Amino acid sequence: MESTNVTVPVVPATLPVIDISPLTKSSSSSADAEAAALQKVVDELREACLRFGFFYIKNHGIDENLIARLFAEGKRFFGECPHDKKESIHMRNNAVFRGWFELQGEYTSKKKDFKEGLYFGAELGDDAEEVKAKLPMHGRNQWPDPELFPGFDKLIIDYMDALTELGHQVMRGIALSLNLSENYFREQFTSSPFTPFRLFYYPADPLPREEQWGVGQHTDYGVLTILGQDDVGGLEVLTKDGQWIAAPPIPGTFVVNIGDMLETWTCGLYKATPHRVKNSSAVDRLSAPFFFDPNFKCLVSPLEHCRRELEAKGQVAAEPREPILYGRYILNKVLANFPELQKDALTEISP
Repeated sequence: MESTNVTVPVVPATLPVIDISPLTKSSSSSADAEAAALQKVVDELREACLRFGFFYIKNHGIDENLIARLFAEGKRFFGECPHDKKESIHMRNNAVFRGWFELQGEYTSKKKDFKEGLYFGAELGDDAEEVKAKLPMHGRNQWPDPELFPGFDKLIIDYMDALTELGHQVMRGIALSLNLSENYFREQFTSSPFTPFRLFYYPADPLPREEQWGVGQHTDYGVLTILGQDDVGGLEVLTKDGQWIAAPPIPGTFVVNIGDMLETWTCGLYKATPHRVKNSSAVDRLSAPFFFDPNFKCLVSPLEHCRRELEAKGQVAAEPREPILYGRYILNKVLANFPELQKDALTEISP
């Protein structure tokens, strides 16, 4: 996550809300009607990615009860878990960036974020190929005390599994929006995606401060972020014309944004959008960002037809032209957020 905060007033605006049911649900409609419905979603995704890089999705197919339980247990952990139990699963105890970090324990743009958090990833045992190869950021999670939080591990894994499938479906629509085959991304880099998941807790902070940010201005590193929010809000998005707009919670939706790697993949046709989290509420806030990213060993190669499209419009395509090894890229970024953990993760990554 990169960039710096800029003081610009937040203005009223609306991010698009896209009904993605043609991507997530079977239909009893005729083939022509089904194709038309799918094309409508694809067109809306393309427009949202070109204009904003941010959008809401509804009719996403994720069980609302699963989402409610996730937020209830997340809030219970941050509000009720004894400090010594949190310390026992601190990220410093784990070489693969899993576990808890304290308030202001993470940095964005070299500044401390006013938040507390839990980091999770795919649960991999010692016999997993990635673990045996000592691939950074792959391994076992650190779970809260099961006597205090029974079933917490299963809840997180179930949620991550559901969001992984949702990520595949959204990327299917994005592939079609780029005139690629619908399974392009699944076949090229997400057959075994890298899926970090976070729970972020923002304590109530109603008093004005000069830099009142739960998370400072940044772009996300990967391809796609699927964000679950509670009902408090605070997310703000920077538009192409330099205006900050609010992205408040909308019941029954997720907020989705594209990241640096999709910008790289599309040569800047779809741009990663800066965003931030304002922390000025009199009540606590919880968010649940799920990152649907390339396989760690994926070489992200810019799509030349996207470059040609930009050049045909008289626009300059983004650099670099050379492929990026995603694992090396993301590791360097995360290390910058947690400087104290650098000594534990300096492993070379090869394609």
